[in-house]
Amino acid sequence: MSYHIIDISTNNSALSVKDGKLVCRNSEFGAKQLPMEDIGAILINCFSANLHSSFLIEAAKKKIAVILCEKFRPVSMVLPVQRSSDTLLTRAQIQMPKRCLRSMWQATIDAKCANQYEFLSRIPNVDEQALADFRISMNADTVAKEGNCARIYWNLFSNALEIEGFRRLTQSDGLNSLLNYGYAVLLLRIEQKLLACGLDPLYGMGHMVRERSLPLAYDMMEPFRPVVDEQIYKWIKDSNGAEESFRVEKPFKTMIQGLMQLRFPFRKARAISLDKIVEQTMKSYREALLFGKPAKYEPWIRRNSKWDG
Repeated sequence: MSYHIIDISTNNSALSVKDGKLVCRNSEFGAKQLPMEDIGAILINCFSANLHSSFLIEAAKKKIAVILCEKFRPVSMVLPVQRSSDTLLTRAQIQMPKRCLRSMWQATIDAKCANQYEFLSRIPNVDEQALADFRISMNADTVAKEGNCARIYWNLFSNALEIEGFRRLTQSDGLNSLLNYGYAVLLLRIEQKLLACGLDPLYGMGHMVRERSLPLAYDMMEPFRPVVDEQIYKWIKDSNGAEESFRVEKPFKTMIQGLMQLRFPFRKARAISLDKIVEQTMKSYREALLFGKPAKYEPWIRRNSKWDG
């Protein structure tokens, strides 16, 4: 697929095509152009956009998916009548051998644990013995690796915030409500990128298929969860643990919604946005499926020793 995923996030943008180029006009930045042949998918994230019929027709002719979102959640996708690359990709997702899926799922969990450890190791005055135990669990070759690491991780995380008796729950208030909101924002962006890369979120690696769930989106977000945790950790610390810092209100939402613009070293690049890192991860998974080679999948492992932000 072509390499650019275009994100239209500014309200009242007008999209059309002229001389083989996508033209996006807006009173805020004027007009910007990009050759249609360089575009892989287009995400419409703004609340209002004017889409010219020529834009939709040319996008279809170039086999470009146009994904419409409401509050950042994908709700519709306009696809060309024939998009053979997606047919091949969907077939590859369905037919990928279970041993290959297990291999990629293990790589995903390894990346998640590595990113958790990287974050924990930078927390001041962290319990060194518990951190050593986490490292042992992280490097163990057992099916219980994720659960063992999670137990130590949440204990160290909550102790660092001086929260006693914390339990990670999907339905709760306080710290859990902050984490739930942060993960929800991350999940929506993961869903967008999966669809933009032509991947069907219904076919996952590790998470089970459930009603109204997208297993592959939950799979792919795992290595990125510690980024959310770190931002919440800093949010609470910066407010000295004030009661209002545990509420999901506008200031917190604004902070979390900027999550994807955080920048990290990646491969040979000095620093790129988390948004682009997610995109590159999806593309590596796509290649692994199409070529039937799990080693082509590269889940993100953070190797930066400095605080970001």
